[in-house]
Amino acid sequence: MKKAIIIGASSGIGKELAIELSKRGYELGLTARRLNLLDELSNLCVNKTYIEYMDVEKHEESIDILQKLIERMGGFDILIYNAGIGDSSGLFVKENQMFNINMIGFAALSRHAYHYFKKEKKEGHIVGVSSIAGVRGMRMAVGYAATKAFMWNYMEGLRHKATAEKLPIAITDIRPGFIETDMTKGQKGMFWVQTAEKAARQIADAIARKSKVAYITRRWWLVKQVFSLMPDFMWNKS
Repeated sequence: MKKAIIIGASSGIGKELAIELSKRGYELGLTARRLNLLDELSNLCVNKTYIEYMDVEKHEESIDILQKLIERMGGFDILIYNAGIGDSSGLFVKENQMFNINMIGFAALSRHAYHYFKKEKKEGHIVGVSSIAGVRGMRMAVGYAATKAFMWNYMEGLRHKATAEKLPIAITDIRPGFIETDMTKGQKGMFWVQTAEKAARQIADAIARKSKVAYITRRWWLVKQVFSLMPDFMWNKS
């Protein structure tokens, strides 16, 4: 039985992915700040779960908690980093919180997982839930888009490093578009919105394939191509 740890599993994509992976036979480690929601989620999973409180803004503490969870589970195979917040206010305190969670928290825990797999000389898999927003700088979400672009680049770097070191560590960058979650509730201008349940199924499929990059849902690949090729004078008018 494979063992996966989901960072940020209490709601939204993380919650539905936990339920989906449990159905597929995974033993799960679940972390979040809201332990009451993790308790409820544990009851929805058909296979064994391990629960730990984690505030990913506290980076050193989060690394210690992750290691404790790994030991409780007797090792693990997959780390899924789903923790993340979004804010478009432009306030420094909010952007700093996004940087701490979306970037530094992700880097700290994925790095720990990488070195765990390397030390144990075993196959491993690191999955980061980023966003289609990482494709370019966006005026309506300057800080958020920047954190997701960081994740894109960091995962490519880890993949390059694993290849150079000849390590059997897969890196999967999950890039969702608009998904029905608490983060997107009430936002205007959304399109191609999908449920968290459908997103979880496609993410689980991408994990099984060990895809390098997966757009959720798949049509968002087209948006990425258009945005990437759009000349600056057009992008600046959008």
